[in-house]
Amino acid sequence: MRRIVKPLSVLLAITFLAWMYFAPQLTVRSMLMAAERGDAEALAAHVDFPALRQDLKSQFAIAAAERIGGDGSGGWRDFGAALATSAAAPMIDAMVSEQGLILLFTGRGLARDGLAAVPPDDATDRHGSGAIDMRQWKASAGYDDLSTFSVSLEPRSDDAAPAKLVFKRYRIFWWKLSGIELPKR
Repeated sequence: MRRIVKPLSVLLAITFLAWMYFAPQLTVRSMLMAAERGDAEALAAHVDFPALRQDLKSQFAIAAAERIGGDGSGGWRDFGAALATSAAAPMIDAMVSEQGLILLFTGRGLARDGLAAVPPDDATDRHGSGAIDMRQWKASAGYDDLSTFSVSLEPRSDDAAPAKLVFKRYRIFWWKLSGIELPKR
């Protein structure tokens, strides 16, 4: 009995460690396949929407403060940044949602109709024709720390700006997209 238990426990430990190491890569692969299929629901299952919204809002607030206030700090800079952030918050909330992903993948977008104009029948059609062609991106991935995994996306052409997708550990074994680091311009 001991001959079986010891090698089996070593095998289970190695399997567990391999799963822990490769789990974020599997999440990224699953998201990539969902994006290529245009499956917004499958993609949304790997996104922590509240964390992603907060991350984008804070980046927008910092960018607005830098543009409005220049090098100085003070009342007008803070007021302008707060005003710009509060004006942009509903737009960020609309875009960073499962319904926003559905609109993106069905090719409808948010600019013309907005989220309120989506008929209920369209909201249930999760597989659209707006699949993303991931061949236009060059990706590199790696751990930032034990609970953070990043994927750097570099465009193969000058049509898009580079970005960094930040994944955080979710319930020990799983990973979710919780941030996007946009380039500073």
